Amino acid sequence: MKSTGQPRKRGEQRTAFAERLRTDYYAGSSIRNLADRTGYSYGTVRNLLLSVGTKLRARGGGKRRRKGGAQ
Repeated sequence: MKSTGQPRKRGEQRTAFAERLRTDYYAGSSIRNLADRTGYSYGTVRNLLLSVGTKLRARGGGKRRRKGGAQ
């Protein structure tokens, strides 16, 4: 198992960190981007977001629309 070298956050420090992640996520950052920026794994960032009640976006981005005529 790969270690990120990041210190484990606990208690209020963990909650505050998760809330900062949530703010960035709601501002448009992806979980993958947050993981890359913080050095934590995708799963850890996702779990942190869920721990503070973040409503996650659907996977895969927006649906593409055809140009022009009927769909």
